[in-house]
Amino acid sequence: MTTDKDLRFLSSCENEDLKVLCDILTHDRLGNIRITEQLTSTDEYNRSYPEDMLFLVPQISNELLKYGSNTLSTFWNREPDSYETVLRRVCKQMDVKISKHDTITKMEHNLLTTLCQDTLNKMSERELRLLANENGIPDKTLTRQALTAALLMAVRTSRAVLARIAARIIQYIVEIITIRGVATAGIETATRAVGSALGPIGWIALGAWTVYDITSPAYRVCIPAVLQVAYMRLNRFEQKERSAA
Repeated sequence: MTTDKDLRFLSSCENEDLKVLCDILTHDRLGNIRITEQLTSTDEYNRSYPEDMLFLVPQISNELLKYGSNTLSTFWNREPDSYETVLRRVCKQMDVKISKHDTITKMEHNLLTTLCQDTLNKMSERELRLLANENGIPDKTLTRQALTAALLMAVRTSRAVLARIAARIIQYIVEIITIRGVATAGIETATRAVGSALGPIGWIALGAWTVYDITSPAYRVCIPAVLQVAYMRLNRFEQKERSAA
């Protein structure tokens, strides 16, 4: 099994980040194994999960591409689509502006930026001030509108800020899509419970969750998985830059 060229970087990522990606692909929001997944039954999974995720990178990559590919093609056991094709589908689903000439890095950057922008616009002033403080943005004299503008500018111009805010949003998305009891409590009740339990910033997830209120089961898996991959690539770039500084 060969890993898609645009996913080979996963072999240099942190074990915990790979575990998160794997869990998105294999478990539903009740914590049960997905009916359609084909990863947990493999020998590689049983040997490597959860301590040695690097050995699972080819299988994780293949599982992601299957979710993002045309279901008829994968039904007939054809090779899944490339990561670039899957990423373009996700960007289209989330109304992210991309061009046919954009690189993988550019498309992922636009994807994360769109996610952060959509979420920041739905946050309360208290949440915005907390994020501003975390990212070194003076906020005492700023109105809510000015706070939003300042954070949006920081997201667009600083990969470090984008990585931090995107990581926070994705963290809570994962909390929501893996929460137990959603089926009985209902999405709205359960997500509000998550927000309350995790504090003010937990409410970021409520805005982000609306992105996944879609009909296709495959996209409910594929979109958060691609977001996690995009964050992992961005975070790897940031780590390299910090090491070189």
